[in-house]
Amino acid sequence: YAFYYRQGTYQQYLAAKALKSQSWRFHKQYQTWFQRHEEPKNITEEYEQGTYRFFDYESTWMNRRKGDFKFAYKFLEDEL
Repeated sequence: YAFYYRQGTYQQYLAAKALKSQSWRFHKQYQTWFQRHEEPKNITEEYEQGTYRFFDYESTWMNRRKGDFKFAYKFLEDEL
């Protein structure tokens, strides 16, 4: 909740830090958090592909699963 509704605040920073500590990754293009559901089936220098959990903040406000998802590293938010 704090990440999406307290943008630009210290609370958002703390929420992002907590999510990252639990192996969630922020996707800059989709503006949502992803977590590996299992080890990726394909890993290259540019992306990894497999099944991921993601937080669906737009419609269901819950974690959902996306199979055969290609996570391009250029969309990975590395800064905290």
